[in-house]
Amino acid sequence: MKTIIHVCLAIACLLTIHAGTSFGQAAQGNLSTTLQQSQQAGKFTFIVFYRDNSPQTQKMLQAVQQTVANRGQQMTMGVASVSSPDGQAMAEQFNVTRAPMPITVAVAPNGAVTGLFPRQVAKANLDAAVVSPVMMECMKQLQDQKLVFVCLTQSEQAAVPAGVRALELDPQFKDRMALVALNVQNTAEARLMQQIKVDANQVQGPYAALIAPPGVLVGHFNGTSSAEQIAAAIHKAGQCCEDPNCKHAASAQASQSTPTRR
Repeated sequence: MKTIIHVCLAIACLLTIHAGTSFGQAAQGNLSTTLQQSQQAGKFTFIVFYRDNSPQTQKMLQAVQQTVANRGQQMTMGVASVSSPDGQAMAEQFNVTRAPMPITVAVAPNGAVTGLFPRQVAKANLDAAVVSPVMMECMKQLQDQKLVFVCLTQSEQAAVPAGVRALELDPQFKDRMALVALNVQNTAEARLMQQIKVDANQVQGPYAALIAPPGVLVGHFNGTSSAEQIAAAIHKAGQCCEDPNCKHAASAQASQSTPTRR
């Protein structure tokens, strides 16, 4: 069974201002430098892209400022005018040039986009965009178009199912796979556990949940799952290659568009 992971996942994939600074006072600087500094500090960066100084822009800026002010240890922010060359270039980098403005883009310390909020944003949106380390890594790999195997374990030492290891030798998949370890006892990752539909009691040995771009849960695999079985699930999900004309992709799309009969 497939499902879309309900996380603040942005498909595609900054200049710091102090909380309390008004829109008119916010001076633009080197956004790349700001992002780099935020990443080094382990902070999430919220970039407000805008086209004009409208009330909607003012409202979004204020919402982001207030949230960042209360969570300064985890967050920083920046603003960018898409009317300026630098702002336009940054908007292109995050693939938001055609997005409704203003828009806030949440960027994790590892470079993953964890949220896109056009036109308006609430504190709850910004809080939800601050994701756990393993979820952050999964989102980064998905945005790099990788098949993400979340290898679950009951301890700090991850165990990879033999079928997944064997699949790494398959030329069709080896360069498209990413393995991410997750300790099911880590309460900080409870949200991700819920999203990939795994109960800690299920994990009694090598166990992996496979997520495919943009956030499709392909399935769960244990120590008895063969490489062939995993490959078949990937094919069925239409994730076997990047060819839009692939017969497996077409079949998967048709399956998703067909109403379920009860």
